[in-house]
Amino acid sequence: MNIKNILLFIPRKIRQFINWYLHTNWVKRIAVSLAVIFAIIILKNIFFSNKKAKYTFDTVQKGDITQLVTENGNVLSGNQTDIYSPSTGVLDTLYVKNGDTVKKGDKLFTVRSTATVQEQTASLASFQQASSNFDSANNNLRAAQASLEHTLDDIHLFQYGNGGFSNVGSANETEAQKDARTRAQTAVDTAQSAVTAASASRTSALLAYQATQNAVVTAPTNGTIQNIIGLPGSKIIAQLNSTTAAQSTQTGAATPVLIIGDNKNQAIKTAVSEVDINKIALNQKVDIVFSAIPNKTYTGHVIQTDFSGTDTQGVITYNVFIAIDNPDENIKQNMSTSLTINTAARQNVETVANAAIVPYQSGKAVQILDTKGKLTFVPVVIGLRGFTRSEIISGVSEGTKVVLGNTQLTNNQSGGPGGGPLD
Repeated sequence: MNIKNILLFIPRKIRQFINWYLHTNWVKRIAVSLAVIFAIIILKNIFFSNKKAKYTFDTVQKGDITQLVTENGNVLSGNQTDIYSPSTGVLDTLYVKNGDTVKKGDKLFTVRSTATVQEQTASLASFQQASSNFDSANNNLRAAQASLEHTLDDIHLFQYGNGGFSNVGSANETEAQKDARTRAQTAVDTAQSAVTAASASRTSALLAYQATQNAVVTAPTNGTIQNIIGLPGSKIIAQLNSTTAAQSTQTGAATPVLIIGDNKNQAIKTAVSEVDINKIALNQKVDIVFSAIPNKTYTGHVIQTDFSGTDTQGVITYNVFIAIDNPDENIKQNMSTSLTINTAARQNVETVANAAIVPYQSGKAVQILDTKGKLTFVPVVIGLRGFTRSEIISGVSEGTKVVLGNTQLTNNQSGGPGGGPLD
């Protein structure tokens, strides 16, 4: 069918349809009319729908802004002493229980050594040899010091006899005398280093020997028994400060038998990001919530902040310490907390919802609709930033309607103050 035939065909079909429509019964005419109306509505929605964007709004308004930093932390005890066993063996007798108050010198527990006679003999021999080495090192040091004093006396006498100054190192000191003094001083320094090393070895040998003996452990300080690790009959391992033969034969790591603490000096430690650390200052108020203590909020204040950050896989954090203003017996060591630090506040300032603030040309802006309904960016200067609203220092004034996040809607535009839902 060519174009001419198509042009003749369409009008003919339209005339036939009109003729049919005028002479058919009324039921068919109504049905066809409704179908045509529905088709027009569908086509209108497809090709002529309203493409005008719809937005939610907030209104710039006066209000109060509190800048908050939220973190998690854990309870620390200001005075906490870990009590280790000096002996490797079995926890024999416990004289205390958790919650007891002790004074310095009170008995805490006894340990029954599990070392064999051979181990005890070997450790004693090692200690005696280390003690002998320490004595020899001290003798060598005394001899080196005496030699140095003798050399200095010779130099003094020579200089005095030749009319020079009596102090060592004067212009009258000969090269030979200077060399003799240097050698004597070097010998003293070497002997002193040997004494230090021998003393460390002797201490290690003593600890290793003590680890093979029965022991009675007493409290080194006043406080409250907070943790007892293990029951009578439990195996315990001595804490040795240096690597020794006895240390290397142990099958586990030394752990405290118990902990003595003081709940009166509790504090909370948290790690703050480098973004927030400069917002935090001493004595700022802190709201404290414990997950283990429901339905109660404690108060505190900042007592210490780090100046040097800690790098953990490229993430820099700073320790902040917080005192608890109203502690009670429910707060326990190492409990986890949620902290809200009130870092700053402003009253009766212009504020806007945080959702209305967007990045713009290396700064910040809000978006408004002009008289033609076109979206326009208005640069603003932001002050304090709260959880839901921020302070507007300049850029827009009170009463200005701003777009919330440039969010397009397909239905109602209702919401909170200012014609749209706040954040």
